[in-house]
Amino acid sequence: MTQSDLRLFGSPISSYYNKIKIALIEFDLAFEEIPFMPGAGKWPESGSPIGKIPFLRHGAGQAYESQAIVEYLEDIRPEGVLSLFPESPLERARCRELIQYIELYIDGSARAIYPAAYWGKPLDQALLTSACEGVEKGLLALERRASLASWMCGEQFTHADAAAWVHLTTVRRAMQNVGKTGFLEQRLPALADYLERLAQRPSVQRTEFDRRNEARRIRDQAASSAKS
Repeated sequence: MTQSDLRLFGSPISSYYNKIKIALIEFDLAFEEIPFMPGAGKWPESGSPIGKIPFLRHGAGQAYESQAIVEYLEDIRPEGVLSLFPESPLERARCRELIQYIELYIDGSARAIYPAAYWGKPLDQALLTSACEGVEKGLLALERRASLASWMCGEQFTHADAAAWVHLTTVRRAMQNVGKTGFLEQRLPALADYLERLAQRPSVQRTEFDRRNEARRIRDQAASSAKS
């Protein structure tokens, strides 16, 4: 089995898919992207144990859940390629901690408004209030624990930065779509410059380019279906 046998299943509009994709690009690992929607396939022949995306196949083996996949990529990264975790054990723990704040509190809280923000469903004001409170709690944790002057864990780009880009930009777009433009930056002003630095990273640029193309394709397909 070689590193070129890597196949990433999912969709470029998935934040968790894109977190893995950034790691694959950063590690210079050859991989194939396989379009796959949530609930597709049938376990164990295909799909994931609970029908989620993304998941990774490496030869005949599989890995599921985005953070477990990122940790697996760490284990198989080419010789000489730097880890995307900090060197110190305590800083590695902080990196994982920051990913948890972003995914559990910020993205996790905002997901309640994603159907309204991205799919045109009615917006429940109580859900919006609750989502805003949860996101604000997560941003406060980042303010207390992240080093946003350069990268999230200091001078080195890490997996926490990949998670920050894919999730924070998704939450920012969702907030804007429901009338809360600038919500994140107003509560954590350092985010504006930090996200601008992230936008210049080649792995982020490639991932974001693919995400936008896929989002455009889905919008065009939906518009075409509505006309027919």
